Amino acid sequence: MRKLPFILILLVACTQLPAPGPVPSDEPIALGIQEQTTKGQTALTTKAALAQVDFGVSAWYTPQGETFDVPGGSAVKYFENHRFGYVTAALESETTFPNAWSGVKAHASTGEVLANPVWWPLDGTLTFFCYAPYRVDGAQVPAPAPDTRDIAMEAPLDPTADAAIISRLPSYLIGSPIIRFTPPAAAADQVDFLCAAPLLDKSRKDNAGAFPLDLPHRLTQIKFGFNYSGVLADPAHHFVQVSSIELRGVVSSKYLYFTETVPYATDCAWSDAVSPTDKTNAAEPFPTADYRIDTATGGLLSGPSGDVPARDGGNTNHLTLSTDAGILYLLPQEIPVGAELVINYYTGEQHGVPLTSDVLTVPLRTATLTAWPMGKQVRYLITLNIPNQQFSGLTAQVYDWEDSGNVDNGGTPHELLPHN
Repeated sequence: MRKLPFILILLVACTQLPAPGPVPSDEPIALGIQEQTTKGQTALTTKAALAQVDFGVSAWYTPQGETFDVPGGSAVKYFENHRFGYVTAALESETTFPNAWSGVKAHASTGEVLANPVWWPLDGTLTFFCYAPYRVDGAQVPAPAPDTRDIAMEAPLDPTADAAIISRLPSYLIGSPIIRFTPPAAAADQVDFLCAAPLLDKSRKDNAGAFPLDLPHRLTQIKFGFNYSGVLADPAHHFVQVSSIELRGVVSSKYLYFTETVPYATDCAWSDAVSPTDKTNAAEPFPTADYRIDTATGGLLSGPSGDVPARDGGNTNHLTLSTDAGILYLLPQEIPVGAELVINYYTGEQHGVPLTSDVLTVPLRTATLTAWPMGKQVRYLITLNIPNQQFSGLTAQVYDWEDSGNVDNGGTPHELLPHN
């Protein structure tokens, strides 16, 4: 499962553009990640992980003397959804990634990554929109049918024709694309979606063509921990295990759009007022879906390592059952009132023979957690009451993203790259 975080990158753009239009220079646009110490818990918290999945870059050109964020201005698309990565003869052997990142071709089976650059224009400026992981069909027009893409970049909204939609997107950056994100149904297929705040009006003559780019986490990471209360019939030889966890009726597709609150103060925001089902209808409900992880597909611990512990005196010993393949990456959202958490569990004896089984269902929305925040981890801590076959307790806690060990050269912790 490819899960991704926060990346600090520098922008330095090569496919020659046909006339008429902006005239390309001979200076390639490249991205250079600033040197940082990366000690993520798993491979996807490293620069090496980003190099494996690459990221998509789009740019709009604005003529000299103008700015991108002027309604009715002269900005035009310069290139769209170009693959950016790390050029190297052997990707697996790279460790420090000291050089700039630039446009690349799809990776060769040998591990070689070849350059496929795009070029700065001779004059004027570029405004950049970047996301990860890269999707070759991320900006496909017309959209595939059926459209099963998890990341889909759509055209900028028209200030006149789409005025009603824009009115429901606070601080929308006029002229910017919007991105529809839909987490895949299978946890193993979900990704840690990153998206940078737009870089406005950058010139090849500024900062030697190098600009910092942050790619923060834009989803919510969800994990589960369990213990149990009560006494088993034969505590020395019986055990409790969870066979599946299901989240039912949560929002399954939303738009991420680019914002500008004051000049050059840019970011991204999820829309809770524009449904991907029908952007034009203000009353259109958001689509919902169910997400399931289980032992059968490797999403939950099984065997002796999956034995749920008996609750300790302080109720602090919940066992995290989610494996790397079972961590959910879902949309930040106000948790729907009807959303449910469904737990399948059983008791068994030491030879693996099931003794009892049960299914418990409770509201996913709790008194203390009514929304999943962006860029955070939510842990549901559950105590199963074995004798009464019910929940003894359910709490939901919010934590920082698990990118522990990522520090810059000054010792400041960073979320650098997402992890499995």
